[in-house]
Amino acid sequence: MKTKLTFLFLLLCFIAKAQTVSPDNRIVVLGHATINVPADQVKFVVILSSVDSTSVDKVYQKHQKQENKLVKLLKELQIPAKDINYSLLTVNQLQNYNNRKRDTYFAGHQTVGFLLNDMSKFSEVQSRLIKDGFTTIRSGFESSKMEEKQTEVMEKAIEVARAKATVMAKSANRQIKRISKISDTEDKDPDFQNYRQSEMLNEVVIRGQSSMGNLVDEFPQTIPVSAQVKVVFELK
Repeated sequence: MKTKLTFLFLLLCFIAKAQTVSPDNRIVVLGHATINVPADQVKFVVILSSVDSTSVDKVYQKHQKQENKLVKLLKELQIPAKDINYSLLTVNQLQNYNNRKRDTYFAGHQTVGFLLNDMSKFSEVQSRLIKDGFTTIRSGFESSKMEEKQTEVMEKAIEVARAKATVMAKSANRQIKRISKISDTEDKDPDFQNYRQSEMLNEVVIRGQSSMGNLVDEFPQTIPVSAQVKVVFELK
């Protein structure tokens, strides 16, 4: 029995050694790729704010009126429930100093976001929001093909890494054999960097009616999506 265990241990050690790629027999390269995804959606974020200096209950009442009005509008616009998200209402007691006098008041805050899948209706939707009293609005571009393009950009990043490894191996009179490991630069799962226009525009507060119909028709927008990977190639 002892002999069998010793043989098994030696066999496992041999297999582990055989599977380990020597540092002299591998090459590690970084691959980076970026693709531009056509924007075909608009993300709206509506800020609901209510303030009262006498009672927190009045803040809730004021907020409820705004919320009911927005729910009605979203139903009229036929925005699917799956494309609507929101935060919980936050209520704070705040203080304001005016002429050395401390005034206390209550303030409520909630954000409601929804996705518009027809960009041609941007101006119409924005106008409806403003006419209904929702004048603090953020908006930005989105894409319905983001998930699909994330896979594509990862594949391109790996191909870039392969091309670099091929050139580097050739300069050493070697050839790449196969990929033994893929990760991002932090040695974890591959990382996606999605620099969306919505994130660059989301601090714009809209307080008047505007139109982007002509701009969208003449200058279609894209969203850059990037991926960077670290690939370990085994050499022949």
